[in-house]
Amino acid sequence: MKTKYRIILAALLCLFAVAGRAQTTVKFEYDDDGNMKQRKVLIMTAPKKKPTAETPAPVTDVLGEQKILIYPNPTRGEFMLSVQLLNNKETNYYCLYALNGSVIAKEPISGNSTTVNISENPKGIYLLDIFLGDKVSRWKVIKQ
Repeated sequence: MKTKYRIILAALLCLFAVAGRAQTTVKFEYDDDGNMKQRKVLIMTAPKKKPTAETPAPVTDVLGEQKILIYPNPTRGEFMLSVQLLNNKETNYYCLYALNGSVIAKEPISGNSTTVNISENPKGIYLLDIFLGDKVSRWKVIKQ
């Protein structure tokens, strides 16, 4: 009998450990008559590293229903662009510019996380425009 309780307790502890690291969001879409058309289950995970002096906390912004995270910023060459509740039916992309206005990168955003690599570019400040459908969010990215 004690073994049964130990197994149940271990399972609950594992469940709470996983739940503490990920967030699940369920989004429903309905037609004009009120019938459910689509059900999306999204599991969003937090950045794996805790913020320190070398890895600062993610910078966040909310654009419509989408929450945008960029981390780490400042970066040493690679940063993550995360869009939660991304609508894949819209045209989603980012455009990275140097301060002189030249386009460094223009890539589509298709998943919840996109890695942007600027390790070949010199240190400095870059502008990042994120286009989610008809909405635009402008960011400043610093490469150290």
